[in-house]
Amino acid sequence: AFSVVSKLLSQCKLDLLDQLVSAEVLQVLKEKISLLPDNHRDALAADIDAIMYTTEGDVRIYYDDDGRKFVSILMRFWYLNGANLPDEVPGETKVFQIVFGDESTKEKRHLLTANYEFQREFTEGAKPDWTITRIEHPRLLE
Repeated sequence: AFSVVSKLLSQCKLDLLDQLVSAEVLQVLKEKISLLPDNHRDALAADIDAIMYTTEGDVRIYYDDDGRKFVSILMRFWYLNGANLPDEVPGETKVFQIVFGDESTKEKRHLLTANYEFQREFTEGAKPDWTITRIEHPRLLE
């Protein structure tokens, strides 16, 4: 889901996120994405093969005022991206230079992070669909 959603964000195809992302988050994204420079928008895309590490940040089970049961999982992703970003992007973990072939064909990759929160209702009879309720790409999507 992270890879698909991040690619759609980078392509500004927000209308395709309607069933995947909460309406509140989608509204904020529409405002932010339109203001991003192209290189930051390109850096949002995480190819599934470029995801280096994932970890859960927080797992919560809670009930709303109507007694419905929810599960929320905050996931953090580290991914490599070849967008044309400056070498010194605050908040970035590391800039890698990967050499393929000889020294003249260097390809620079940035190790970036993203936080996505997934929520699902577990009340009996509820649809088993997960919804993204938070999307953060530090220093790119602020």
